[in-house]
Amino acid sequence: MSIAGRFSRLVTSPIKHHIYLSRSHDVAVNLSIEHYLFQKSHPASTILILYVNKPCVVIGTNQNPWFEVNHALIKRNTVDSSPRHDGSLATIQNSIKVLRRRSGGGTVFHDLGNVNFSVIFPLPDRVINYKHAEMVVRAIRKTNPRARVNHRHDIVLDPGPLLKKNNWPDPEDTHRTAYAFGNGELEPRKISGSAGKASGQRGLHHGTCLLASPNLPSISEYLRSPAAPYLFTKATPSVPSPVANIISPDTPSPTTSILQHQIINAFIQMYKIDITNIPLPQESTTALTSNENCASGTLDSSLLEIPEIRSGHDELQSPEWLYEQKREFALSSHPPNADPRLRPPLPNWFPPSARVHLVIKTGLITSSTISLSSDSAIAASEAESIDAVIKNTRIIKVDSFRKLLGGNIFFEGEEQQRDIYRLGAWLDWILLGHSINL
Repeated sequence: MSIAGRFSRLVTSPIKHHIYLSRSHDVAVNLSIEHYLFQKSHPASTILILYVNKPCVVIGTNQNPWFEVNHALIKRNTVDSSPRHDGSLATIQNSIKVLRRRSGGGTVFHDLGNVNFSVIFPLPDRVINYKHAEMVVRAIRKTNPRARVNHRHDIVLDPGPLLKKNNWPDPEDTHRTAYAFGNGELEPRKISGSAGKASGQRGLHHGTCLLASPNLPSISEYLRSPAAPYLFTKATPSVPSPVANIISPDTPSPTTSILQHQIINAFIQMYKIDITNIPLPQESTTALTSNENCASGTLDSSLLEIPEIRSGHDELQSPEWLYEQKREFALSSHPPNADPRLRPPLPNWFPPSARVHLVIKTGLITSSTISLSSDSAIAASEAESIDAVIKNTRIIKVDSFRKLLGGNIFFEGEEQQRDIYRLGAWLDWILLGHSINL
C-alpha cells in the first residue's frame, strides 16, 4: 500500500495519539495535510504535526490581503531562505508566496528558519489550546530559558537582565521567567503567534516558532502594507509586535530538526504516550509506523495523491481563495465621512484635484467614484464615465489599471489624459503591487 493509502487508514483509525513530521517545505502542501487531519481524523484522537516552510506570508482567514501585505515589496524581492544557526550569511534565495490559511489570527512570515507546529484535538478539550502553547514553551526552554506564554497565548522572550534569585518563579511556570521585561528596550519579543479553529468535534491550534530566521530584520517591512492607510475594512487586523529569534549569541544553536524533536518529546511527556516499538519521525526518510496507542511517521508531497489534500492544495494557491473573500472594503485617496483617519501624503505626481473611491466586495469593484476636476459638476460627469469602465471589474483579472483607465477613458486635454494614467498607476501600486512607472 502507498504512503498516501496507509496515511488515510491511520488517520481515521481509533489510535489515540499521532505524531507526524512533514518533509515538504511547500506551505500549501503542509496546510492542506493539516486541514485533512482536522477534517478526517478520528474524533477522539490528538495529533501533532510539525513542518518547515520556504519563505511565505500567510494571512488569517478573516483578513484583507491588501491591508496586511506589502505586495510591491514582495513582488520585487527575493529573500534568504536558509536558517542562520551560526551567524553566517544565508546564501539560498527564494521568492515569497502569499496564501490565506483556513484559521483565524494574524499575518505571519515563514521561512526555513522557522518551525511550525499544529495540534488537533477533541473539541471538549478546547481549553487545551493554552496547554499546547505551554508545551511548546517547555521545548523552547531547552534552548532559551527566556521563553514564556503571554496573556494573548503567544510565546515571547523576556529580554531584560536576570532577576534576583528570590524573585525567580517556579521553573515549571510557563507564564513567567527569571528575566525582567517592561517597555521600550525591555518589551517582550514575540517568537511565536497562535491561531486556531473549531468545527464539529475537532479543535486545532497552530503556530510558528522563529528559531533562526535569516529574514528577521525584513519581516515587518513585508507585513506593512502601504495600501492600509487608504483602506476602510472590517477585516481582522494583525497586532504588530517586536519579534526575535529563539537562538541568540548566548544560547545554544539547535537546528530546526532538533527543535522539532524537542517539541515531539514535550508532546509525548504531556500526554504520557507509550512509544514502545515506535520510532520517532526522521526527516531523512518517509515512513509510517503505529502501535495500539500511537501512530508516527514522516510525510511528504506524495500525500497529494489523496484527492482532498490535492483539492485543498490547489484552492490555497488560487488567487480566488486569497483575494475574493466575501468581505466588503473601501479604497479612498481622501478620507470619506465614514473613515476620518488621516492619510499619509499622496505621491507628488498624484493629480492635486483628483479623487478616488472604490467599493470592493469578493474581489469585485462594485462601485467607483474617480474624478480629476475640482469643479463638482465636471467631476460628477467624469466619475460616471469612469465608473462605466471600471464597475464590476475583478481585480485579479486586471493586468494594469493604468492601461484599463488610460485605454478606455479619453480626454481632450493632454494633461488630463496624462492624469488618468497617473491615477491608474496609483491603483496599480495599491492593488496590484506594481512598481510606479509613469
